[in-house]
Amino acid sequence: MDLLREAAPFLVGMVIPPLFMLMLRPEWKGRYKFLATFVPALMIGIITSAIAGELMAGMPDALIAVMIDTSLVYTGSQVAYRLIWQPMLGMRFQQKTGLQAEVKRVQE
Repeated sequence: MDLLREAAPFLVGMVIPPLFMLMLRPEWKGRYKFLATFVPALMIGIITSAIAGELMAGMPDALIAVMIDTSLVYTGSQVAYRLIWQPMLGMRFQQKTGLQAEVKRVQE
């Protein structure tokens, strides 16, 4: 059960990068991209800790559990993005955004 409790946030993090890829814009600065990926990871970390019942342990233990789950979600999303999703879907999204920018430039 502990293995599943620790692996679940990482596995959830591995499937959310395509959503982030749709949400993020190439013209955004690095800090906005970080916030756009970290805030959902924090929310998923809190939800995961609540489902696992780790928030009932009291303040210091609950905070540590949220930090661990959030870091697992964020790490899973970044590893999966760099190794799986970016090579597989990155070119499609770049072509789509490049085509949209070209159409916008032509319309102006």
